Amino acid sequence: MEDLRLERLTLYNFKNYEELSLDTRAQVICFLGVNGSGKTNLLDAIHYLSNCKSYFNPIDSQNIAFDQQQFAITGDFLRKGIQEHIVCALKRNQRKVFKRNQKEYDRLLEHIGLLPCIMVTPYDIELIWEGSEVRRKFMDSTLSQFSRKYLDELVAYNHALLQRNTVLKTYAKQAHFPDEFIELWDMQLIERGTFIYEERKRFMHDFSSVFNRVYAEVCGGAESVSIAYSSELQDSSMEALLKQNERRDRALERTSTGVHRDDLEFLIAGHPLKKFASQGQQKSFLFALKFAQFLFLREHLGMNPLLMLDDFFDKIDEHRVKNILTWVQKNGLGQIFITDTSLDRVPAMLKERDMSFLAWQVDGGKLQPVAQ
Repeated sequence: MEDLRLERLTLYNFKNYEELSLDTRAQVICFLGVNGSGKTNLLDAIHYLSNCKSYFNPIDSQNIAFDQQQFAITGDFLRKGIQEHIVCALKRNQRKVFKRNQKEYDRLLEHIGLLPCIMVTPYDIELIWEGSEVRRKFMDSTLSQFSRKYLDELVAYNHALLQRNTVLKTYAKQAHFPDEFIELWDMQLIERGTFIYEERKRFMHDFSSVFNRVYAEVCGGAESVSIAYSSELQDSSMEALLKQNERRDRALERTSTGVHRDDLEFLIAGHPLKKFASQGQQKSFLFALKFAQFLFLREHLGMNPLLMLDDFFDKIDEHRVKNILTWVQKNGLGQIFITDTSLDRVPAMLKERDMSFLAWQVDGGKLQPVAQ
């Protein structure tokens, strides 16, 4: 299996980093230090280079260092044996610039899937506790990294949805809705929405089997867990749903039905995970979910994505940490980036497994090598 490797990361005025150039040629890269020191910002910079945006803050300008006017992130990657030089740069009040090998992209969407990565963070608990939008994002981000067609259809659907909602709001006060305007966007939603539903349904069928296997191997839980895909299109066509809800949509001034309301149900022993699982069971579920996402992308892309584990071992017992590292090593997951508050916990475990690594202590945006 081919690996995707980040060989050098360079930052300029990104968050709490004024200037930094880091050689990252190792199997495992460790950023160690207290909370708030800037460890997670390094992972977020890599996420920028992979997905053209921050994992944590969708407002690009807020990622520019305080009192500065621009940031730049540069990464030198080895992808399937070929060098890739990626640059992401932003000046205040200007559009973001993204370049691959000195050539700027016409559309940022063209970059998605080139440098796949999986981020695992404490914020992933939102997948269980927050609303359906977070779980749809999980499906969409996975599908979009290996299917350009899916990403294009999703963007087109969201555009049509926005336009239809605009029409509903614009004409609500006039109590007159030009049928041709509604029908135009209905046609788009029907075509795009049907495609999205079929792709999500196929994805969840295949993904669920990978998830169940990973949960059993990594977490060793005796309990039965499962993921169920929930969509209004399971019982009706997109066209029928729009017609049935036409009056309601006009009263609400928004489109109340469609694949933008899809959800995933996380279950343990047939019951909602959110209500019936312990904290440990919820964490195990999330680990399995992200590792299954990794394996699924690896199979479809023919290479190992980057794996980033942010404060992954915080509040986890040492036995479980060792089980996870053993599973990671056994499955050859490629290059891994780990942050931890302990300076010696992860390095000691990596040494036990004879895994090559580089480790830095992070303190206020400054890095010092940790003795091997």
